[in-house]
Amino acid sequence: MEAQARIRALTGLLNEFSYRYYVQHAPAVTDVEYDALYRELQELEAEHPELIAPDSPTQRAGSDLSQDFQKVPHIRPVLGLANAFSDEDLATWQTRNRRLQPEAAFAYTIEPKFDGLTLVLTYEQGVLVQAATRGNGVVGDDVTASARTIHSVPLRIPVADAPPPPPLLVVRGEVLFTKEAFAALNRARIAAGEPAYVNARNTASGSLKQKDARLTAQRDLTLYVYDILHADGPLPASRFDRLNWLHQAGFLTPADAVRVHDLDAVSARAEWWKKQREKLPYEIDGLVVKVDDIELEGLLGVTGKDPRGAIALKFPSEQVGTRLVAVRPQIGRTGRITPTAHLAPVFVGGATVSRATLHNYDQIAQLDIRIGDMVTVKRSGDVIPYVVGPIAAMRTGREQAVAPPEICLECGDPVERREGFVDLFCPNAACPERVFQKVSFFASKGAMDIEGLGPKTLHQLISEELITDEADLFALKAEQLLPLERFAERKTNELLKSIDQARTRPLHQILMALGIPGVGGVMAKLLLESFNSLETLAAMASKVRSLEAELTAQLPPMDEAPLALALRHAHLKSPETAIVRKLDELFNVPQTSEQVLGLLRGILKATDSLLAVEGIGHILVEQVIRWFSDPQNMRLLEKLKAAGLGLEQTAKSRASAQLAGLTFVITGTLPFMSRAQARSLIEDHGGKVTGSVSRRTSYLVAGTRAGSKLTRAQQLEIPVLGEEALQQLIKDGNN
Repeated sequence: MEAQARIRALTGLLNEFSYRYYVQHAPAVTDVEYDALYRELQELEAEHPELIAPDSPTQRAGSDLSQDFQKVPHIRPVLGLANAFSDEDLATWQTRNRRLQPEAAFAYTIEPKFDGLTLVLTYEQGVLVQAATRGNGVVGDDVTASARTIHSVPLRIPVADAPPPPPLLVVRGEVLFTKEAFAALNRARIAAGEPAYVNARNTASGSLKQKDARLTAQRDLTLYVYDILHADGPLPASRFDRLNWLHQAGFLTPADAVRVHDLDAVSARAEWWKKQREKLPYEIDGLVVKVDDIELEGLLGVTGKDPRGAIALKFPSEQVGTRLVAVRPQIGRTGRITPTAHLAPVFVGGATVSRATLHNYDQIAQLDIRIGDMVTVKRSGDVIPYVVGPIAAMRTGREQAVAPPEICLECGDPVERREGFVDLFCPNAACPERVFQKVSFFASKGAMDIEGLGPKTLHQLISEELITDEADLFALKAEQLLPLERFAERKTNELLKSIDQARTRPLHQILMALGIPGVGGVMAKLLLESFNSLETLAAMASKVRSLEAELTAQLPPMDEAPLALALRHAHLKSPETAIVRKLDELFNVPQTSEQVLGLLRGILKATDSLLAVEGIGHILVEQVIRWFSDPQNMRLLEKLKAAGLGLEQTAKSRASAQLAGLTFVITGTLPFMSRAQARSLIEDHGGKVTGSVSRRTSYLVAGTRAGSKLTRAQQLEIPVLGEEALQQLIKDGNN
């Protein structure tokens, strides 16, 4: 309960601070204070993923959208980065990536992590035509007029003797004040009797978002460009070479960026940057480590809102000692029990900490942490608190061992440890706390958005046994509520009205509200582009699990589930061959019977449409399949359907279904239509358009300057169409 209350409080505060910062341009707190609260929320949500609300600021890339500017869509999502705080975090990141691409050679490009404002520049035929802020990652504010006043923004490229740019080029950079420029601005303000600005990043944002570009021109802003979001034409195949290409084209790029071939070199370079930090002309708060190979980065994909192929390495954190007062279990909606350390309050990393994560009871035992210990508390990235370990030399002998709970403190059922998990779980789906967490998430703002269901009200409905799951909300009646304490007629009517309004929520909102791990708002919409109903998803999942059960019966016991093994290799050109080779390695004998091969083919075919969803990875695919094949979850969907919720997406009217079942990728410059027009044409006739070429691509539509996507399609022997051939395919249909 303490974790839930704190998460809700932090969510409200951070959303208010974001509104003041991005919309009103009147920051209420400093960056350090905001970051401390934000990462406290991140840590609490990491401990209690079941408490993550759809309106949590951690569930979006962030937004700098303002009502004063025209909105422009980005050509592709402008993503954020996950954080690492140590060599161990980097090693974990690399290990995860190598699991996804076990045969790849990893090299890395290292750049400084600027503390500024993201700017996206679009060039057509080498001429700057648009500049936009990051916005919410999908849509940004048009600040073209202001960006033109920044001297390091090229108005035309290339600026010197360099190869011509692609017809369409979209780049990403960071607008900031250099230390000297910011100091000069404040000197001028003080001389004019005006107060000095406190925060360079906030000031850069406000300067760029001036309605009058002449005011922006008076500010000495600088743009560093470090990424290419899109290009209609060939480009270098590595991150490092693209930085050099950008520099040759005339952009100011990060100084001292390097390419290295292992994590030891990354760590050595990080130590160099720490020593250089104070000497730099601009502020940085860490480094960005990127997988150098662009194609490999694309294959790694995206998890949530972060690309797997890059990570922010934050600078070292602060550690302090304090007393461990108690360890209390917290239970989430999945039943996972997380131990939380309650500490004597201590100031660390710019904030006072009284709670910290202990991850799981195995780790407590391994570290020999005892109640009453003096413990070392660390705020990774200067803000995320966790217990490093005990200070054994300071023990008095009165410390007590931490005993894992044997029963759930909320329902009294014996706890269990599931196979493959280090965590303890409450197995009781009807546990009041689990029901509370699930229904609370389901009803929260941004999910089903049911007003009037605060914690007290929800606990009251559960204790009165009026609801046992999310669907029971829609069966509530006035005669059940009016006799309850604090349920006057007005409150009852307002709650029932809000519940009734929730019946008409769009399907993507319902899907997100179900709380499937990894399925937020964006992923819910992407899933529903391929699956028109939740019943379709459930049918696919049921078929896959049935095939997996048959395959499991044909194989010796394995540490990895056959489904996970199949999905992990599904992106390869010959997945069956790779999976069979892995099975042969595991058991030292061939496992290539026709029955095994047939089941593998069945699983790959059944999951093909799910794996084709843009941005999805094999782990999320497995989570979706397991959720939609769980009988308890299927009973919930039946109850929701019976309650009147629409679990099928309204069909979009199309010109025809001539391209139904086909997946296209568009690249290059077409002679008579834009890429956007080509996308609309394909979708209007039932086809699907994705951003990257894979073995699931049916056709590549290529114009002039097609570049690496054409090369990839040729390698995979994917048919290539011109504009006329596409029109003919629409005429003839998918024969």
